[in-house]
Amino acid sequence: MSIIWNLILGGLWKPLLAVLGALGLYFKGRSDAKAKADLRDLKSNAKTIEEVLRETPNDDPADDIRRRMRERSK
Repeated sequence: MSIIWNLILGGLWKPLLAVLGALGLYFKGRSDAKAKADLRDLKSNAKTIEEVLRETPNDDPADDIRRRMRERSK
């Protein structure tokens, strides 16, 4: 057998497995954080739309509604 296989079978697989597990947890955490941020943005956007629509008369032009949404989101 080669030296590499001897190292892997001789006990190197445990630290290698630990490193791969840590990397998996790291990337899972980053993915969860991104999903949480995206959800927060969606909720904020929905809240802005609800507030603008609540205070907007139905006969306002679409441009006025868009302008108010841009101003409120800043």
